[in-house]
Order: sequence, then C-alpha cells, then structure tokens
Amino acid sequence: MAQDLLAQNQPIRRGMDDLVVDTTAISWVDGQHGRLFYRGYRVEDLGKNAGFEEIAYLLLCGSLPNQQQLTSFTWRLRQLSHTPEKIIRILQELPRHTAPLAALQTALAALGCTDPGPKYSEEETLLGLAMRIIAQTPIILAAIYRLNQGASILAAREDLSHAENFLYMLTGKVPSPQHTRAMEIALILQMDHGFNSSTFTARAVASTLTNMYAATSAAVGALSGPLHGGASEQVVEMLAEVEEWGDVDSYLNHLFARGGKIMGMGHRVYKQTDPRAVVFEGLLEELSRGEREAKDIKTLAYIAERARARFSERQQSIHVNVDFWSGAVYRRLGIQPVLFPAIFAAARIVGWCSHIIELRQNNRLYRPLSMYTGPVDLPFIPIKDRNK
Repeated sequence: MAQDLLAQNQPIRRGMDDLVVDTTAISWVDGQHGRLFYRGYRVEDLGKNAGFEEIAYLLLCGSLPNQQQLTSFTWRLRQLSHTPEKIIRILQELPRHTAPLAALQTALAALGCTDPGPKYSEEETLLGLAMRIIAQTPIILAAIYRLNQGASILAAREDLSHAENFLYMLTGKVPSPQHTRAMEIALILQMDHGFNSSTFTARAVASTLTNMYAATSAAVGALSGPLHGGASEQVVEMLAEVEEWGDVDSYLNHLFARGGKIMGMGHRVYKQTDPRAVVFEGLLEELSRGEREAKDIKTLAYIAERARARFSERQQSIHVNVDFWSGAVYRRLGIQPVLFPAIFAAARIVGWCSHIIELRQNNRLYRPLSMYTGPVDLPFIPIKDRNK
C-alpha cells in the first residue's frame, strides 16, 4: 500500500526517459559527445583492431583475452556450432514468409527445451550457456534465410571463423577476407548499446531467474518492433523509392511536404553523430572501391546533407545513426534486405548474454511502479441487473 501511494506522487517518465534503473560496466553510450565504449574501450578502436571472438570475450568476461584464452574461447564456440536437428525441423515447419526475427525468437525458446544441462546461476554455467546461444544464433539465422530464399541449409564449417561461417552459411560461398572483415566489424559495432529496449527486456526477464534462452528470446521479440531494429531495411527501401521517383530532390521535397521521416536519422540518445555510423560509412566506401558508379553512397550522402540542412533550419540536432549506412554494407556482402534486422540480433546476442551474466552477480527482480488512473470502489452489479 505504501508503495502504491508513493507511485501516485511520482513524476511519470513515459518511455522511462532519463530514468536510471540499474548499473552496468559493459557499455556506455555518451550521447552528448557521440561516443560508445565497451568495457572502457572506444568501439571504433575495437572494430579497427580486434575480431569478433576477441570482443565477445571482452563483453562476456570483462577483459580482453590473452592468446591462450582467445584460442580456447574460439575453439569452444566452434564446437558449439551444431544446431540440433529438432530446431531445424521447427524452422522448416514455419511458413516461408515468417519474419527472420520471429523465427529466431521461436528457435531460441525451442533451443532451451533441447538443452539437457542445468540452468543454475553460477558464472561458469552461465558463460557456457551464453557461448552456446551465441554460437547457435548465426546458424539459426542462416537457416531461416536460406529457407526464405528457397535454398538448402548449410552446416557450419569448423575451419572458418564466426564471421566467415555466418557469411558462408548465408551465401553458400566462402567469403573473401575483405567481406569477412566487413561482417566482423559490423557485428562488433552492434554488440551492445546501453539499456536499449531489447537489452532492458533481456535483463527484466532474466531478473526473474528464468533461464538464458527465455531471456534472449524475449529480447529478440523486443528487437523485432519497427521502432527498434528495422531501420536498416527501411533505408534500403527508401533508396528504392528514390529510384522510382528518378530524382532525389523531388523525392525529398515530397517526403518533407507530407511530414515523412528520413529513415536511419535521429537517435533517442545521441546528440551528435552515431560513432558506429561513421565506421559503417567507411566500410561502405571500402567495399565500393573499384565500382564505376557507387550510386547508393552518393544518394545516401546527399540525403543526409539535405536532411541535416532542413533540421538545422528548425534548430534540431539530428544526425545519421548506425542503420543509415549498414543496409548498403550488407547488400555489398550479398545479403538480401529481409535479413538486415536479424543481423543486428546476431551481434546484439553477445550483449544480451553479457548483461544477463552481469545481472546474476547481484540479481534483483525488476519491479517498477505505475500510476493507476482508473476508478476505485465500484459496486459490483449482478449480470441480470446490468444494462444491455
């Protein structure tokens, strides 16, 4: 009762704006200065100098690995890269048009049913669960994608790295070193990002002491909403609309006139350019070298310039975010737009698992208050006396 009365006197922060609900040492989004840190390291430096497995270890275990630790961690991930046949059969039974994130949410929940191991909260057991889920996610996504494309499902190869395997299982070809490195950087850039909606969901569900499969499956559900994980696909759709219009200025004038949004621009936290967007733009330029005409780069750059000028006129500080350039990068890697939002999950799965492990070290059930706005003490009327 005391808590209920307290809630009635508290200011309401819809969407939990500026509300600090917990602590974390995993990542820090410095929105005022356009910076993102993983365990104290700038994400740009990590993307430039390290591989997927190295940064996954950093987020999960708290420090960069030495060579022996990295070798052991990488070997274990590869050993866990075999999806149970029952999970593949479930995916095959889903309608072909099922959205990849919806299918991944289903598969992660089902994966928990196939795990015969204990669901204890000891750190070592949680790390093992996390590694299994991280290893399985790209395999599941690749299977979903291949089924969507009407192609046969490919098994992971033990001679390929995590990023190499992901691209191989998606496209059916062993990727070039350049494409492998681009995918690796893309995954690193999106591994974690503070208490975003899906990460908060993972922590809230995990705080009940449920298993890691349930918590990560719930996080995928949060990511599947269009306000969280779908902008990269929508940016590519915007480029297609520009092509139909035949002229960028005409398209933008029409879009501005009806109050439409520029997909991939603006962010709830960043007041400066998203640092991940800068790296993705550089990746796109590298992947486009040698092309006679990289039209999408020029179009995106022009859209960003026009949009910034318009926002500046309104005294709004709105910049491109990570999704503005990422879809064009994925297209260069031979991936169709239907999978773009799910690639985000292949990266963020590391962050979700890291947050669950962190939460378990000092777990407390997430239980926010709400302000009740309905009536009280209504008299109960028997059904025979109610007005029809």
